[in-house]
Amino acid sequence: MGPIFYRYLVREQLIPLAVCFFGLCVILITGRMMQLMQILFGSSVTVLDLFELILFTMPKLILFALPMATLVGILMGFLRLTSDNELLVMRASGVKFTQFLPPVLSVVLLMTGISLFSAIHIMPYTNTLFRLKLNSIGRAALPALLTERAFINFIPGMIFFFQSVDPTQLTLQGIFVEDEREPKVQSTIVAERGQIVYQQERDLLVIKIMSGVITRVHQDFKNAQTVAFQEYELPFRLDELSRTAGGRPRGRSEMSLTELWQATHDMENLTTRESIRYAMEMHQMLALPIGCLALGLLAPPLGSRFRQAHRMMGIMVGLSLFLGYYLVLSIGKGLAENGRLAPSLAIWMPNLLTLLLAVVLWVKTHRELPIALLSKLGSVYRKYVGRPQSKGEGKPGS
Repeated sequence: MGPIFYRYLVREQLIPLAVCFFGLCVILITGRMMQLMQILFGSSVTVLDLFELILFTMPKLILFALPMATLVGILMGFLRLTSDNELLVMRASGVKFTQFLPPVLSVVLLMTGISLFSAIHIMPYTNTLFRLKLNSIGRAALPALLTERAFINFIPGMIFFFQSVDPTQLTLQGIFVEDEREPKVQSTIVAERGQIVYQQERDLLVIKIMSGVITRVHQDFKNAQTVAFQEYELPFRLDELSRTAGGRPRGRSEMSLTELWQATHDMENLTTRESIRYAMEMHQMLALPIGCLALGLLAPPLGSRFRQAHRMMGIMVGLSLFLGYYLVLSIGKGLAENGRLAPSLAIWMPNLLTLLLAVVLWVKTHRELPIALLSKLGSVYRKYVGRPQSKGEGKPGS
């Protein structure tokens, strides 16, 4: 394969891949900002703050968006080559399908490398910066977040509900608080009224609650206490919004690969089975970037099977395989959390199955063997969706 031919095939893959990745990032960023709407609209967020939040969330979005963009981008590139008969001309000129592997590998390995570098070296750091930035915005937004008749879960481990709030005096009526900051005890407070006091010099927020009842229930449901009170103070430092405050461990998504490896072998984590979650996070940090390789290799043989009339069906098949990839990943996570599957197998199983399917499709396409399932899908598509096939169009899977 000459250098001109090689560069042409690489370009045909990279252009739709870039467009797809940009579109996915816009969708995911919009969804992420919608989740933070309560905080963002409750504070004086500047354009610079919003830009920083988007910048800090990008590595995590890359981890999930790049595998899909790789699959769809390469698939669309080969669908165009097939529908314009360029692929047919190339193969008629003596180019074997396996000769398309070097430019495809160049693209998928590039995407895999970008994703791996982002996941291992950038994402833990930016996840910490994202949380700290969000917390700094949240400090300014906290009085505004205490809205009436709405569940407020901005503070980790706590849920507030106030029937009415006086924003000028910061007085409360009809208070409900659920406190789950202690892992083995759940506390519920119901009271008539209260007062919010913010001690700025100590960076301390105190909710003084009057005339209420506090109920504490242990995790095993064997012990419970109910206490009536006239006045109860619920203090917490705003630094508690940061998981690193007071020596508390950082979140799993903020830990490096080495730290996750150490956490999986920590005796306390092994005793509490928390090591399973650390192991899944560690393997996911590696497996999702490798998903770019597995899903990317799946795209060329699929794209070569669909003519002009069936391009939409080709995209639908590709998206279905991508959804199947994440479905298997979700099932594996559930089985691993329940102790029925090893975390490593649970996270790597989608990649192994996808690579196996990719090898089968490459072999069949190289030998020009039909794929029965794609042929049946083509028949269904023509019957219910597409137009009748003309004589010059090949069947999907042929």
